[in-house]
Amino acid sequence: MADCKNYVITHVPYEIQQDDMYRGLCVGDFRQNDMLSEKDGINISEYNSRINECTGLYWIWKNTDSEYVGLSHYRRWFYNWRYMHDKSRLDAERVIELLNGQGYDLILTCMHWFGWRVIDNMNIALGKELTDQANNVFLDLIRDRQPEYLDAYCDVMEGNNMHICNMFVTRREIMNKYCEWLFSFLIDAADRIDVSGCTARQKRVAGYFAETMWTVWLREQKYRICQLPHRMVWE
Repeated sequence: MADCKNYVITHVPYEIQQDDMYRGLCVGDFRQNDMLSEKDGINISEYNSRINECTGLYWIWKNTDSEYVGLSHYRRWFYNWRYMHDKSRLDAERVIELLNGQGYDLILTCMHWFGWRVIDNMNIALGKELTDQANNVFLDLIRDRQPEYLDAYCDVMEGNNMHICNMFVTRREIMNKYCEWLFSFLIDAADRIDVSGCTARQKRVAGYFAETMWTVWLREQKYRICQLPHRMVWE
C-alpha cells in the first residue's frame, strides 16, 4: 500500500467512510471519537470560524508525514475518473498512477467557471464593504510578504475561474511549499479583518479568500495539474 493519506475535514457529526487512505479530521471545537482532532497536536483551531478548513490544512502540515497527502471534505470527495459514481471515490492506486506513473504533480478539483469575476462572487456572498476591506488586507500582505505573487492574485480576483474547495492531493514536499507560502500571510489577514458585528458566514471572509490561493500560487509554479471531478453529497 502506498504511503498516501487523505484527511477528510468535518466540523459536524458525520459518518465518514475511513480506511487506510482516508482519515476523518475534526476541526474547531468539534470532536468525534472515531476520528482525529486538530486539537491534538500543533494547531490553530481557534481560527476555524474564520479560515474554515485551512486550520485542518495547517494541522496536516505540522503533524503528519505521509509521502502523498490530500484534503477532502465530509460531503465532498474526488472521483477516480470523470464518472461520478459512489464506488469510484479516488483511491491510493489511482493517486500513485497519476502522481508517479503519469507524471502529474497535483490533483485538484476541475476548474470552476463563474458567470462573473471571482471578486464579484465574494461581493454576492459576503457584501461589498466587507469584501473590499478583506481584499485590501490581502493586497497589502501579499505585496509586503509575497510580492512576486501580487499580479497573480489580482488576475485571479479579476478573473472568472478558480479551483474551488481547497481540495487537493499531492506529494508532501509540494504541500509543504504551498503551506509555507499560504501561512506567511493568512493568519495575519484573519487578524486584521474587522468582523465585529458580522454574521457567522461573513466572519469566514478570510476563508473565502483563502479558497482562491491554490489558483493564485499555481500561477507562478510550473507543476502539472490533474483535474478530477468532485461532488457535493446532500444528506
